[in-house]
Amino acid sequence: MNIFLTIIQYVGAVSFTISATIYAIQKRADIIGALVFSLLTCFGGGAIRDIAIGQLPPLILVDKDMHFLALVSICVCLVCYHFGFIKKIGRFADRHQHSFLIEFTDSIGLASFVVSGLEVAIEYEKTGFVILVFAGCITGVGGGILRDICSAEIPSVFRKHIYLIPVVIASIFFALTYNKIPEILSLIITIVIIILIRMLAFKFKWNLPIPKTEGYKEQEEKEQQKELCNK
Repeated sequence: MNIFLTIIQYVGAVSFTISATIYAIQKRADIIGALVFSLLTCFGGGAIRDIAIGQLPPLILVDKDMHFLALVSICVCLVCYHFGFIKKIGRFADRHQHSFLIEFTDSIGLASFVVSGLEVAIEYEKTGFVILVFAGCITGVGGGILRDICSAEIPSVFRKHIYLIPVVIASIFFALTYNKIPEILSLIITIVIIILIRMLAFKFKWNLPIPKTEGYKEQEEKEQQKELCNK
């Protein structure tokens, strides 16, 4: 299980780093901005989780494996940024591919970090239902929330493609099943739930209903134009 957890942590870190780097380039951030976005996305949620469950100082500050993971994230970020990652991908894809790339890599990172958060909670014997669900959710989405706040955006978790819903569903599933079926099977199903729902939501533009206040049409048009500019 430790090997499996290590693998998904690295997969999640690389996936989140790629999506955060592309996000930074789209926001016209410099290399320092890209590094900050990447590290926040990868480790911000875990730091919040550790503080909440009483694991002090947070693992990112004391765990050598986490230090190495952060170094890997920084290297991936630097390579992607330096070689113009979006332009390289754009040569082989249509103009919608960039959005798909961000969503897909982000979904993989999201699923990996949710599972990582759940496993850390179990490792420190924080196995209450609410604690497990919270640990999974905040580890998965906390870093993205911090990244969006730093870029002066409303966090996408609150407004786009039912981002939080699959995380909550998957965390609840794991909390209810990890001690009733083989834990590795519960983890795999948890990952599949998140990636499947996230990609279906992206494909079919699923969103939770938003109140139609005055001027909402103009706001929607601005959002659509902004997304087109980012693609």
